[in-house]
Amino acid sequence: MHLVLGSVALVGCALLICELLRWLSRRYLPSGQGQELALEAVGMLQMGCCTREMILLGSLGGLDTWLALTLTYLQVVLHCLTSRGATCNPCGSAQQWLCGRAPGAQTALRVGAQFAGAALSWVLMPRLWLLGLSPLHGVAGQCSNPMRVALVPGALVEMTCTLCLYLILHFLPQVKAQQQPQVVALTITGIVYAGAHLTGAVFNPALAFAVMFMCQGSTLSQYVTVYCIGPLIGMVLSILALERGIPKLGLARKSPKLPKRD
Repeated sequence: MHLVLGSVALVGCALLICELLRWLSRRYLPSGQGQELALEAVGMLQMGCCTREMILLGSLGGLDTWLALTLTYLQVVLHCLTSRGATCNPCGSAQQWLCGRAPGAQTALRVGAQFAGAALSWVLMPRLWLLGLSPLHGVAGQCSNPMRVALVPGALVEMTCTLCLYLILHFLPQVKAQQQPQVVALTITGIVYAGAHLTGAVFNPALAFAVMFMCQGSTLSQYVTVYCIGPLIGMVLSILALERGIPKLGLARKSPKLPKRD
């Protein structure tokens, strides 16, 4: 329990820092694209820090499965309540572009901000671990590769995780606003339970960059194939399943023409 409390305290510190950065962004940056990009980076920073701490606790803390899943659920709810509309996922940003809901230049900037936030988590987390809130933080710099399968099966796992997520998110607007964080959290927790023992079930290229790109045993080909290409294919498949085509590429479903009546 001491390990859990130490990790919860560290996550609280990371959350307070990110909330301060959000406040500063809203106060000192003009509303518009600059503020949106800053909030995107801060949201990814928060996600990277919290996920790195949960991975550390899960891999070295000897947590029971139910407790690890409970903490995952609470972390996702917390992120949904604080992210304030930030996508925090390159696949989500690419989906908006492919569906014609965001211009290409804005999408590229959003993805860049997400990877910037992921890189910032490398800077912030070692300094938070120096606080010594948990005995695990003394060995926190060491992380292991979560891959337990080959490249192609791993990419298929991440593809399936992403496909399931975006198929469910498509129907999220039909859920009451106050219940949406719980639905997202339950979905992601279920996906993590199903796929974490194979690839870590990250289904987010920027988050994978934050939590495992620098881990021992990780390679560039593994990161690109499993954690970038796999999720991107899953996202595209979700568009094809729901839209019957890709609007941005001019492949959207066309409604059948009705015969004219005289």
